[in-house]
Amino acid sequence: MDLIVKDNNLINASYTLGLVEQRLILLAIIEARESTSHIDTETYLEIHAQHYASRFNVDVKNTYAMLSDAVQTLFNRQVTYMTIDTKRNKPEKRVVRWVSGISYVEGAGIVKLRFSPEVIPLITQLEQNFTSYELEQVKHLNAYATRLYELLASWRSTGKTPIMAIQDFRAKIGVEPQEYNAMNNFKNRVLEPSITQINQHTDITVSYEQHKAGRVITGFSFTFTQKKQTKDVTPKAKKSAAKPKTTKQEEQIDWMTVDILDRFIGLPTAQQTATLDKVEAKLKGAKKARFKAARSGSLKQLMTDFSLDINEAMMTL
Repeated sequence: MDLIVKDNNLINASYTLGLVEQRLILLAIIEARESTSHIDTETYLEIHAQHYASRFNVDVKNTYAMLSDAVQTLFNRQVTYMTIDTKRNKPEKRVVRWVSGISYVEGAGIVKLRFSPEVIPLITQLEQNFTSYELEQVKHLNAYATRLYELLASWRSTGKTPIMAIQDFRAKIGVEPQEYNAMNNFKNRVLEPSITQINQHTDITVSYEQHKAGRVITGFSFTFTQKKQTKDVTPKAKKSAAKPKTTKQEEQIDWMTVDILDRFIGLPTAQQTATLDKVEAKLKGAKKARFKAARSGSLKQLMTDFSLDINEAMMTL
């Protein structure tokens, strides 16, 4: 499972990235989280053209040129996010580069990038207040729709967002100050196409409400629901034929389970192990045997089958 995980400060940050640049960042986040070694300010992550093409269903021949062009611009891209000045205990607006180094290996179709020191903890050191989603959900979205989906994902426990002021919202989804200043252009070229793409290609259905001061639109809020899983209408095989089984891992887990999975992934490895040990010690009989078997397999399947038990254990650690 290609899981994108970001600190909520990064989810709610303001930045502008082209579609290829944004996808490079997502693939690098996956690479960083899946790396068996510690990621630091000297670590270069590699994204291969073939990998990019297969993940986003694009022609690999075109990918070489796209990645080469993205390398030329990504180094100068900035991200603005809110943090806390720990010395004064006051909010601080911080502006940093996404990467501290980036290069393209000619002929090999490989991008090598190194995240900036400020960004690294926002994608690797996650214990609370973070958002995760599967890369599959955004593979068909444009840059604006991808950012909107991320913002919505951070509110999935409630299924609705607060009102976002128009200028703040524009900055978060990557609209430049000089772009689409007329509201009808912004809605027709950015907002409504993004909603259409999300509704067509992702696991949620979203709608928006505009908020006004007099006749002027000052902000937007969004409500969304998870789509129901499509029923399997494939004709049943005859009894003489072996019926393939659908595993829990292939099923779409509900949002409560996803939330529990998010929090579990954010725990340090030692606490993850302690949580699972606590669950296993509490269970009895056949359920305990099923837990032990599931524990040695897929984390997603384990969470699907035993999410409530795991959640209870996390709450009492």
